[in-house]
Amino acid sequence: MSNVDAFKKSYEAFQRGDLDAVTEDWSDDIKWENPNASQIPNSGTTEGKDDVKQLLADTPKYWEEFTVTPDEFFEEGDTVVVLAHIEAKAKESGNEVKLPVVHVGRFEDGKLARFQQLFDTALTAEALGRL
Repeated sequence: MSNVDAFKKSYEAFQRGDLDAVTEDWSDDIKWENPNASQIPNSGTTEGKDDVKQLLADTPKYWEEFTVTPDEFFEEGDTVVVLAHIEAKAKESGNEVKLPVVHVGRFEDGKLARFQQLFDTALTAEALGRL
């Protein structure tokens, strides 16, 4: 399976809510990097498959609806860049948001070892009612 295929499989599993399948092709010591923005949940770096899985499991705490749709994949060596978009409805505020997101995955020995997520933190915080 290619790195792009592993990424696609994770997106599909996330949409089904199957976190075990999402993390199947991840290294046990994965490093997950969200923007450092205190006004959004789960900001900063989370390390380890179990802790990242919990971060993903916490999504419904903040979002009534949350969909990530990958639009394009670019692969160079062990790095995969995904241009995607998120459509979500915040649980507390009821605000809806659609925003572009960039995911950068770095693979080692066929496993996702590092994940970076880039998105508009101000727009996200506004949707959550935190601005």
